[in-house]
Amino acid sequence: MNFLRRLMTTMGAATLAAGLLAAPSLSLAAPDAINIALPGDFPGLDPSKDTSPLGFNYRLNVFDALTELQRDGSMNGRLAESWEPSADLTTWTFKLRKNVTFHDGSPFTADDVVFTVNRVLSDNTTPVRTFIKLVKTAEKVDDHTVKFTLVQPYGIFYRQISYLNIMSKTYFDKVGDQGYATKPVGTGPYKFVEWVKDDRMVLEANENYWRGAPAIKKATYRPIPSEASRASALLSGEIDLVPALPPSLMAQLKSSPDLKVDIAPGFRVIFVAFNVNKPPLDNAMVREAIDKGIDRTAITEKLLRGLGKPTGIMVPPMNIGYDPSLTPTPFDQAAAKELVAKSGYNGEVISIQYPNNNIVMANEVVQAIAGYMTAIGLKVEIKPMEFTAFFPLWLQSKLDSMYFFAFGSSQYHAETVLTTMYENGSHAYKVDMEIDRLLKEQRMTTDVAKQKELIGQAFRRSNENRYHIPLYDEMQAYGVKTSVDYNPWPDGFVRLYDFK
Repeated sequence: MNFLRRLMTTMGAATLAAGLLAAPSLSLAAPDAINIALPGDFPGLDPSKDTSPLGFNYRLNVFDALTELQRDGSMNGRLAESWEPSADLTTWTFKLRKNVTFHDGSPFTADDVVFTVNRVLSDNTTPVRTFIKLVKTAEKVDDHTVKFTLVQPYGIFYRQISYLNIMSKTYFDKVGDQGYATKPVGTGPYKFVEWVKDDRMVLEANENYWRGAPAIKKATYRPIPSEASRASALLSGEIDLVPALPPSLMAQLKSSPDLKVDIAPGFRVIFVAFNVNKPPLDNAMVREAIDKGIDRTAITEKLLRGLGKPTGIMVPPMNIGYDPSLTPTPFDQAAAKELVAKSGYNGEVISIQYPNNNIVMANEVVQAIAGYMTAIGLKVEIKPMEFTAFFPLWLQSKLDSMYFFAFGSSQYHAETVLTTMYENGSHAYKVDMEIDRLLKEQRMTTDVAKQKELIGQAFRRSNENRYHIPLYDEMQAYGVKTSVDYNPWPDGFVRLYDFK
């Protein structure tokens, strides 16, 4: 029987009792095998072509990058032992780790780094290119040294390079594009075993990993779009870990003595944004009306039951660049109605497109937003879609008029958000050249205080123009068997190698 069908059957039979039991305090060992439920499937296996949030759960475990984010937001070396920028921040030299091998047994060298960089830079369609587009050249100095020359100074290049997952040149030369896209190899802590699309991905521990063999020997990711089905699978024992749970089921799941259910800070901001090249959203008064017409407090406190915190900036508090003076727009329905009346709005239908399996309670939140917009005199059409259908349209800036989405920097730095959605050449429907200038200026310093000041100016200008409207910081509710010692990261990605 198909896995999803079995889960639905289980859900129908399950009794979710109310109540609350504290999980026992235990000293736990990592299980040999673990089953993890995700809200959707991975877009693909080639790490040079994907930046999707869901895909991080695969890429972080199968591949290594040169650098790696730590829980406190600092960066450590991964495949790079050290790095050194030039005085003008235009040249960065990385010393690579020795005695590292890919899963096929081929050695990791500077040739693989250069190959991966050139592969990404030569592909104008890949979203990965956004994060290394300032690279002019990547040169092999020797087998374990790579020099990057940038087109302009860039003070946090060592952070951005962590988005580049290193591929094997030797293996690619043997199997080509199709081979790498169906049976990939990396240097990471886990080897790819199989991917049955929309059913499962199986990984196994790399016993020869340079940091030591991982504790978990086998991991299976299950794409389960239905929130109720994910909860049911956790309750029935078919799934060991659900990194994202709906708030409506938390109390019921907490009643099981076999489960730990809790809330942790997230790393994404939930927002709405607009195609400002088409009426009526080319009208700033209409955008302002939508901003003022949404009750963020009601959504986060009543609908999401605390799994969200209203915000006025496109990055959460943990990010470099967060400015607490940018507060949430107050709900003012009367002012919003007046703005619509003055705007010359002609009754055009505003569609709201969104991924319905990538954000907790996305359907309910979008329905609430549509209700608020209708209440101020706008005509609205809701267009839900699977994340795998939504994401390519977002990347190519081909969404109709208005969209609802979540985005965050896995580097805990506002640079990622600004680069992806604001800068000239990004996914922006209209680029504000002053924001573009501020973004480029902050790249030319390693002074964090100066970076924060410039980034704050950029987000303040963004709020004035309302090309993007931040709604709330996302919190993450998770559920895990009490026998599994899981400590979630703010980004919500499951690092299998983090289990001890």
